[in-house]
Amino acid sequence: MHIGPATASYAFYLPNPPLMPEYWHWEQDNAIAELIALNGNHWRKIFTIMAKICAPSEDWRHYRDNLLLKKHQMLLIGASALSPHANIHIVCGQAAATALGIAIESHIAAGPQQSANQQTVLQLMQASQGKLQDITTIMQTQSSHSISVLLTPYLDYRQYSNALIALTRSHLRNVSA
Repeated sequence: MHIGPATASYAFYLPNPPLMPEYWHWEQDNAIAELIALNGNHWRKIFTIMAKICAPSEDWRHYRDNLLLKKHQMLLIGASALSPHANIHIVCGQAAATALGIAIESHIAAGPQQSANQQTVLQLMQASQGKLQDITTIMQTQSSHSISVLLTPYLDYRQYSNALIALTRSHLRNVSA
């Protein structure tokens, strides 16, 4: 299942879809509010975390309710391959990673021969206590254009704290700069 524009630069990967209202489309003005109304608190949390990660300012509520999944993000449910159009791929949880054929483990080898990118990735792993993994180098061979792939916890407050959201935002700003 695909929600949002196919040409979005951010792709979020999740394992399970929300219930969909009849005649619903992501381009509707109240699209996110309708999904939240039908699916409840669980999907409100998912969309809130997505908005906190992607909003260009601290006004994530307005972003979630009015701009999320309209232009810059797509949501891919149960995907078996990375979107060929996105530059930033956020794989949320072990089930989504497994569906994509990605094994969740530390892919970063520590040692004196590390590149600057590997050092940045290692710093991310250490700062997030292993909860965030940038596997861009590994996934680069599967894509013909420049991408960033980040393995994250499932989008739930118990797993994805505000501190981890801030770390994710900072990391994504650094890799897209």
